[in-house]
Amino acid sequence: MDQKDRSAVLYAAAFGPAVGLKVTVSYLKMKRAARRAERKFYHELLRSGLPKTEAKCLAEEYGSAVSIRQLIGGFTGGGPSGRR
Repeated sequence: MDQKDRSAVLYAAAFGPAVGLKVTVSYLKMKRAARRAERKFYHELLRSGLPKTEAKCLAEEYGSAVSIRQLIGGFTGGGPSGRR
């Protein structure tokens, strides 16, 4: 292992936890925004006259767009199972 490889490993070890924390915080913010949007969407559906059961089902579908499985599936190029 030459000097360049060692420095790359040291950078990854030093900045890895910080990057992981940033990604986690960003995901949680995005999830909170999705929950808020889901609630707004639900109330708008009710206001427009849709029955509660259908509005709830549609709102849950709308809010589930932000899920860790779907995000990881998008990175790997597969669906929820990670396969194509």
